[in-house]
Amino acid sequence: MDKNTILAIVLSSVIIIGGMTLIQMNAPDTPPEPAVQTETVETAPAESVESAENTSTEVTAAETSADSGTVPEMVEQDYPVETIVEETDLFKITFSTAGAVVKNIELLKEEDEGNPISMVLDGGSGVGTFNLSFGNHDAPFITSPFNHKKIHQGKEIIHEFSRDFVKDGQIFTLTKSYRIIPGEYVIELIVTMETPDGKAVPLLNGNEQAYTLTYGPQIGPNFEKIDGRYEIRDNVTWGPDSKSGKLKRVTHKNKSKLIQTGDTVNWAAVVGKYFAVIVDPGSGSSTITWNGNPVEGQDQPSLLQISKPARRQSVIEDTYKFYIGPLDRKNLSRYDRAEDNAFGISGMSLGKAPKTSAVLFWLEGILRWLLEFFYNLVPNYGVAIILLTILIKLVLFPFTHKSYESTSKMQAIQPKLKELQAQYKGDSQKLNAKTAELYKEEGVNPMGGCLPMLFQFPIFIALYGLLNKFFPLRGAIFIPGWIIDLSAPEYIWKFANPIDLKIWTLEAIRLLPVLYLAGQLLTTKVTQAGQAGAQSGAQQKMLTLGMPIMFFFILYNMPSGLLLYWTVMNFVTLFQQIITNYVKKRKAAGGAA
Repeated sequence: MDKNTILAIVLSSVIIIGGMTLIQMNAPDTPPEPAVQTETVETAPAESVESAENTSTEVTAAETSADSGTVPEMVEQDYPVETIVEETDLFKITFSTAGAVVKNIELLKEEDEGNPISMVLDGGSGVGTFNLSFGNHDAPFITSPFNHKKIHQGKEIIHEFSRDFVKDGQIFTLTKSYRIIPGEYVIELIVTMETPDGKAVPLLNGNEQAYTLTYGPQIGPNFEKIDGRYEIRDNVTWGPDSKSGKLKRVTHKNKSKLIQTGDTVNWAAVVGKYFAVIVDPGSGSSTITWNGNPVEGQDQPSLLQISKPARRQSVIEDTYKFYIGPLDRKNLSRYDRAEDNAFGISGMSLGKAPKTSAVLFWLEGILRWLLEFFYNLVPNYGVAIILLTILIKLVLFPFTHKSYESTSKMQAIQPKLKELQAQYKGDSQKLNAKTAELYKEEGVNPMGGCLPMLFQFPIFIALYGLLNKFFPLRGAIFIPGWIIDLSAPEYIWKFANPIDLKIWTLEAIRLLPVLYLAGQLLTTKVTQAGQAGAQSGAQQKMLTLGMPIMFFFILYNMPSGLLLYWTVMNFVTLFQQIITNYVKKRKAAGGAA
């Protein structure tokens, strides 16, 4: 087997391993092991933010035991349990006076199987979200009814819930005020505790945490499993590094079910593949907890909890801003400038929430811009992907053509290489020297045939990162009745029960992978037909047949947008190779004449 073939096999193996790594890189964490350190991307220096020591830790069962001391008791107040529904152009929010919680938040402009997406998944338990508890993250939720009042202030809508509590003989009023503005994916929540006589609010739980606010038990949309392919859940913060002061994005990964950070953060989030809940915890210190322990109605929860410390004040007020919506950069960027949103929010950098390629984020950004450019020309993302593929192929054509010429020359000198191998069979040093001389005489670069692989692999990685989570592809139709969602695998027949083939699970019959395989095999066949002396022995079968089949299985369940790129790339290459072979034959015929 010649060196060029060996090198091609090695590079192909690298691509396969890399592709499999990409599939697994977002897979959910496995059960308890020591904590995995976080992923960090530094971007810009913080302007004037308080730094804090990085205290991201896993929490053991011993550390989560109930706090000592008594908790506040309800003052006897006869408030009814009521359900209140508020609807804007973006949200349909269902409140309950029991605990002053939100039972559901529906995104009216985003659909899941024809229904608005619910951003509160409690499994029908009725737990709801925005629960408040006195004490740490494991303290019981307040479930007693609150008094409700609705207030209109211009465009703003405020739902105010209040109730009295008493501790150590001191009465105080707990108020939760939800501020909603039409046209905004932000809900502002103000938590206030105030005594009627100007005395300090009592220490609520005999420890350092006054209360904990919980968003959960899970964010939408509905999912079967969090597998890194169809759905993800990342625990993310954006804030200043404790040492450098630079703002950074940190993904907090944990092998157990509970992780906390006491870092100063600009925001904390639970980030899905296409949607997220992001909270600005406001001024003052906070402890952020991501809680994955099963709760009523949800065995795969992603609770986001913010604990605030006790303060000896007559009025305690904390303001939270929750972004609850799509990971659409157009919407996320609105909260970078005060004039772009009705809340007057600025500098949130919510665009840092979506995950990007760690190394090739710059290439992913270029490809995103090009994809949006083509979509503006032809408003169909399937067509935009095809146009982007053709552009990439044109950019790579000089390297592809040079690779083809190099491979053709290598095939042409195979008889001479075999003669050298036979002549210097027992002297590898002499054989290597003579082989190098032959390459120089014939003007052959043994690595030339592998250049396109080296250039295409980074593009493949960047495109995987882009097309696997590019929000506009969600629900984007390319061909009605077939490719109806470019963010998901297409199918022409879906099995009611997936077929377990032990080493592989067949969920559906898909056409794009078959077209990909056909295009790859035809391209290989046409390429070899245009090369004199092309090898046809067993050593070539792994490259000509084995590799495409392996990629067929790797790509089978990929998002259709990504597979569309790869399939179109194969057929564009096939067309290019047919033209190249035709031109080559014409030149050969002209020379013979």
